[in-house]
Amino acid sequence: MKLRLIVLAGVSLVTACASGPTKEEKVRLDALIGQTQVDVVRAWGVPSRTYEANGHLFMAYVDNETGSSAGSMSLGMGGWGGNGWGAPGWGGNGWGWGGGGWGWGGNGWGYGGMPASYYSSSCQTTFELVKGTVTGWTVRGNGC
Repeated sequence: MKLRLIVLAGVSLVTACASGPTKEEKVRLDALIGQTQVDVVRAWGVPSRTYEANGHLFMAYVDNETGSSAGSMSLGMGGWGGNGWGAPGWGGNGWGWGGGGWGWGGNGWGYGGMPASYYSSSCQTTFELVKGTVTGWTVRGNGC
């Protein structure tokens, strides 16, 4: 039962990420329908690329994002213990190195951690214009 819930939660997260623009973004994009090419450039800037076919102008805006995580380092030291450093004291009942005192020992040194990771996402927003007026828009990519 727990496994099904974990799988369902994972699928929900992936679906949420791939569901497209938010409600607010849709409102912003819909507001450009009926506007001119100049209005799109004012709102979005100069397009990354354009394409014209059969009287339709397509203005594409591409947003690429890449990043990395340096990962993490883990360094550990074994436990304290052992029989200390050397023989019993330097004479008499005075202080000295050794005996049952503190010492280096145990399991020694360890090293571990997470490796660096990299990601890349892209989102292309395309406006379609007919006779100089926006008639629709689309978004595509894993970063939308």
